Amino acid sequence: MKLIQKLIQKKETIKESFFKSVIYRIITIFLGMLVILIVTGDAFAAFSIGFATETVQFIYYFFYEAVWTHYHDKRLRVKIERTRKVDVKLDFDLLKEISFEFSQTDTYVKEPYESIMSFFENLLKNKNLAEIHEELQRDKNYFELKHKDRQFMR
Repeated sequence: MKLIQKLIQKKETIKESFFKSVIYRIITIFLGMLVILIVTGDAFAAFSIGFATETVQFIYYFFYEAVWTHYHDKRLRVKIERTRKVDVKLDFDLLKEISFEFSQTDTYVKEPYESIMSFFENLLKNKNLAEIHEELQRDKNYFELKHKDRQFMR
């Protein structure tokens, strides 16, 4: 799902750069032609030189914008990667308290039930929490038992 969103976003960014380039170039074509017309007094020369110059500059600007967008995205990715590196210290007592509190939760709604079960399953998969797995499993079993044969509301 994230890949699709990235591709759509990238497509929109390229599309936006393209349209920005077109609008900018239309304005500069007329300004360039006006300057050439004032300097030479020849409308045909103003049109042909202005159009040729601006066509080349349009292509150049489009690639220039694409390079800057890529550079910006790359810098942003690096920044995100740096901020992702977090030193996490697990507080086993806090996790055991949370686990116990969740085991006491009584719900008739499916989403909270599934979220709490997911919480237990993820903690039990974590090898760093092996020394408290027994307590976590006990709390999970109690929670499951409390909700056994429950009809959840939607």
